[in-house]
Amino acid sequence: MSKNQVTGCPNCGCRISFRQFILLNNFSAINCDTCNARIEISNRNGNAVIAAVSGLISAATVVFSAYAGKQYFNSFLVGLAAGIFLATIFVLIICRVLYKRSQLYRSVQSRPIHYTESAVV
Repeated sequence: MSKNQVTGCPNCGCRISFRQFILLNNFSAINCDTCNARIEISNRNGNAVIAAVSGLISAATVVFSAYAGKQYFNSFLVGLAAGIFLATIFVLIICRVLYKRSQLYRSVQSRPIHYTESAVV
């Protein structure tokens, strides 16, 4: 997948929206709008590492900005607000890069269980 491609369904190739992609994590799955295939993250360990690094970067940004706001501007709240804003920007950038470079796979769907009247007591 090239850098400019967006994430697509591994079954039909239909584009997965950024909003749906953000909802994916190691314990969830989404369904393709076109072919209704169940789609999951293919590299769960890599996804966990990226989430940890993203969280550390966000926390460090908020703490450092709050400290800098208190030291340089004599306002803790201005630094805290700026830190939260910067942390949000960093996380969105990380998510956008992952959206362009991630690989998804189609999980095998099990057939639904059909109950018969004789099985219900």
